[in-house]
Amino acid sequence: MRTSIAVAIAGLFAASSAAAANLVTVQQGGIGRWSGLAARECGIYGKRYPAVDAACYYPVDIQAKPGAHAIMLWDQDGKPHKGTLQVEKAEFPEVQMTLPDSLDRFLHISKDDLARAVSDRAAIAKLLGGRLDAPSFSLPLAAPAASLPKSEDDFGSVRVFDAEHRSLHSGRDYPVPEGNAVKAVADGKIVFAGEQFFSGNSVFVDHGDGLISMNFHLSSIAVKDGEVVKRGQTLGKIGSTGRATGPHLHLGFRWLGKRIDPELLLHSPDALPSVADSPAQAQRKIDKAETREPPEKDHVDDEG
Repeated sequence: MRTSIAVAIAGLFAASSAAAANLVTVQQGGIGRWSGLAARECGIYGKRYPAVDAACYYPVDIQAKPGAHAIMLWDQDGKPHKGTLQVEKAEFPEVQMTLPDSLDRFLHISKDDLARAVSDRAAIAKLLGGRLDAPSFSLPLAAPAASLPKSEDDFGSVRVFDAEHRSLHSGRDYPVPEGNAVKAVADGKIVFAGEQFFSGNSVFVDHGDGLISMNFHLSSIAVKDGEVVKRGQTLGKIGSTGRATGPHLHLGFRWLGKRIDPELLLHSPDALPSVADSPAQAQRKIDKAETREPPEKDHVDDEG
């Protein structure tokens, strides 16, 4: 009996040591990566989902509570590997905003408009977890426009309109000129294509593996619900519908339901914090992620 207890305790200590060794630190709104082991499946938040190109990715919500989360990787032979994801608080800017009189209805909302907005959110909330089937994408994702100007560094910014109205911006705005085509960042299925109160003409694409891309404020929509689209296919055109004072693309992502910085998926995944990082590499990535400048806004859109 004592021998079996000792073996069990030793196993617990071994598992704990392995998890401590397999550590990745990620800021709010970021993504952790576990490469170096050929992965078949990944796990976090009680969910188990396929790997992407044999690597595991762990999204962290923009408002995730700082602390530790258990992560898992199942290799190609089905063997489980335990790790830990440490969430760190990120510093996001607060921006004072002024809406023109023409958009006053989006601050002082009528009962009818409020009911519409609530209905919009309820319908979309059912889609944001995404399907946990095989991913139909590789990283990095494709650009959402043929020519993509540098985004305003506005992910995570809190827009303050007045004493009563504050809005968290959980996507990024790209100043793409009006009329340009908005393109699918990867293969996927259209789960919503229509008009919403705050986000105007909007297209949501489910790319599998729990990843949803969101494109807001379009002037027109070129796809319909249920349609299967290919990477680079036109979804619609740039506009300024909904709560927006100028034409631009608002791009947002949900991965496993978590709100993450879109820029992270448009560039090489090697830049993401990884379990395989040395302490020096990890610190450089943290330092880079912390370099944020308050955005200069000349238009306003919804919180995403």
